[in-house]
Amino acid sequence: MAAVVDGARQRAKDTGELPRGPFPPFESKIPPEAADALAGWLRGGGYDEAVAVIGAEDPDLVTE
Repeated sequence: MAAVVDGARQRAKDTGELPRGPFPPFESKIPPEAADALAGWLRGGGYDEAVAVIGAEDPDLVTE
């Protein structure tokens, strides 16, 4: 699988489909306090619980 991905990346690079770097450093737009709250919610299982509730209420949204 890794060889296939590497080959596809190389072909895309050779044909100009991949942008060339250097890329600017990533800067989050989320305030640190909000990022901490979201991380805590994820670690605490809140996200998984929310997805389970949504999936139970509307199974069509499970794949969204």
